[in-house]
Amino acid sequence: MIIEVQTTQNVTIDYETAGLGQRILAYLIDYIIIILWFFGWIWLFSYIAPIGYGAVEGGQVLAICVWILFFGPVLFYDFLFETFNNGQSLGKMVMKIRVVNIDGTAPSTGSYLMRWLFRLVDFSLTYGFLGVIMVAVTKKNQRLGDLLAGTTVVDLKLNARNRQLSVADLDFHDDYKVTYADVLDRLSDRDIQTVVSIMEDRRMSENEYFIQRLSDKIKIITGYSYDGPDKVFLRKIVSDYNYLAVQEY
Repeated sequence: MIIEVQTTQNVTIDYETAGLGQRILAYLIDYIIIILWFFGWIWLFSYIAPIGYGAVEGGQVLAICVWILFFGPVLFYDFLFETFNNGQSLGKMVMKIRVVNIDGTAPSTGSYLMRWLFRLVDFSLTYGFLGVIMVAVTKKNQRLGDLLAGTTVVDLKLNARNRQLSVADLDFHDDYKVTYADVLDRLSDRDIQTVVSIMEDRRMSENEYFIQRLSDKIKIITGYSYDGPDKVFLRKIVSDYNYLAVQEY
């Protein structure tokens, strides 16, 4: 299932919904992190509890601190991370997946809260079976919490069907090098759409005079210079623009 996500630069990127395996692995990674947090605090309090208990009357203050520091992050782990980390828990970051609304926009705090509340039904009360079954059978790979919140989880790897990226044959690997770092400030989304449309039109793209005029126009607007082929220059402009727009999202 394709979800169209619009970046802050009004560039629409097509993403596939995350697969069941990716979501399970992300969940397991988060679960391991929570276990490490759990045993880390047990180890820590095994050293400081005797001192802290003797320093306060009846150990009440210590008990409150333990509840807040120990159980708080465990209980609200997914809600806090997804709310303040752009839809990603640590497990989702590792698996390169993210929570988005089904219309491609960023979820609200209320949507994240709804997903978090229904984790109890999707995972805890049903031992994960309900969540797994619903992600596997629903059209947009949504568990119950997703359906009620109007969200889903997308795979952040760029989809081959993305029309805007295909013209430049983009390869956004880890060592991708940006040539025109301020291209977002110098060109608008409409400018890039014009370049893409022309480059994807066979008759226009094969007309060297037309491509040269387009390249010269872009150079005038941006102030950039390039001594190589005009098509290479235009492809690099589109590539850098989309790459930087994706990073901002």
